[in-house]
Amino acid sequence: MNDDASARLPDNLPPTIRAGAAPQPSMPGQEHREECWRHIGVTGDRSCKELQTYIHCRNCPVMAEAARAFFDRSAPIGYLESWSGILEERGSRPDPEVVSVLVFRLADEWLALPTAVLVEVTKDRRCHRVPHRTSGVLEGLVNIRGQLQLCVSAWRLLGIEERAPGPAPPATDPLRTADPELRRLLVVERQGRHGQDRWVFPVDEVAGVVRVGQATLRAVPATVSQSGARYCQALFDWQEVIVGILDETRFLDALLDHVRTN
Repeated sequence: MNDDASARLPDNLPPTIRAGAAPQPSMPGQEHREECWRHIGVTGDRSCKELQTYIHCRNCPVMAEAARAFFDRSAPIGYLESWSGILEERGSRPDPEVVSVLVFRLADEWLALPTAVLVEVTKDRRCHRVPHRTSGVLEGLVNIRGQLQLCVSAWRLLGIEERAPGPAPPATDPLRTADPELRRLLVVERQGRHGQDRWVFPVDEVAGVVRVGQATLRAVPATVSQSGARYCQALFDWQEVIVGILDETRFLDALLDHVRTN
């Protein structure tokens, strides 16, 4: 960078800009200043001879010095105090009266899991069987983003009879048959005793994330003997169906026990 650039400013500079010195940035109370780059630079008439050397005003030491002085200027009165008050405000906390769950379907059963254990929802893909181990709940291994993950059967764990694939029924039917186009893989994870426990299991359909008020939840009746009821911690009504919220601890513990013992 040429240190003599400010001394070689052209003669057609406005008289309010002193030749040989960088223009000073505006300070509080100063409403206007004239910058050489606005008059004879790239945003002016381009008559500045230094453009042949620096191509653009942003490369010129005159503008660099003006920018440095601009950012080193004192903050306006009350500016720092205003931002201090904003940063000291407490952030908004999640409503403890609302739970966030992912609603999905297994055959005719609508279930949900807290989103805290959900990693991702992805399209159904091929599951590779593990020799001498693929039986019961463990279905095999599935490739998720280049990593092989354990794929399990939530149907078998919950005692739900898996439906054979069939044509998609009308959208008004809340109990759909097994439409292959709707099938998804759920990837869930939790912090276990020996590190992260991650599982992948297929579902017939994913409805999406639903926020449910605590006041709308009801307990699972002790007399209920339907499939998977012992893994549910609460029930709620959603779009003309009853959804059971799975207890993630009991559900994932059961997956781990079945995989280890079988």
